Amino acid sequence: DLLNRIAIDISEQKSMLKEMSANVTTYVIFIGFATVAAAPMLFALSGILIQVVGSLGANMGTSLKAASAAGLPLSFSGASVTRTDFLIFAIVSLTISSMFSALMISTIKKGHSKDGIKYVPIFALVSITIYLVVQSFGSSLVSHFF
Repeated sequence: DLLNRIAIDISEQKSMLKEMSANVTTYVIFIGFATVAAAPMLFALSGILIQVVGSLGANMGTSLKAASAAGLPLSFSGASVTRTDFLIFAIVSLTISSMFSALMISTIKKGHSKDGIKYVPIFALVSITIYLVVQSFGSSLVSHFF
């Protein structure tokens, strides 16, 4: 009877370990996707928005000067954040995010963050590459309209 209860406990423990492993894998996939794919795309879209606002500000600035000369109190200025400043910010942010996500994934999977250090350059390189590709594609696409 004692051996049967021990066998049941061991099988329940194995079942719980498999379930925990499945839950951990979900977290790892979410953190990896958010860092490597979602964040670079959102940063690229923000950079494209800065480009659009800057070009609209330049185009509207001349027409609004005429409106303000006519007595209408309108003013519009372009984006105060330059594309170069945002590029530097995005690359630094993606690098830092890649570092912390690689360390978190290693902590979740292995129990310590030391093994995640080797994944930091891979995460950073992939996320920055995705950012630059989406940024250049979006900029070329938007430049035809504005």
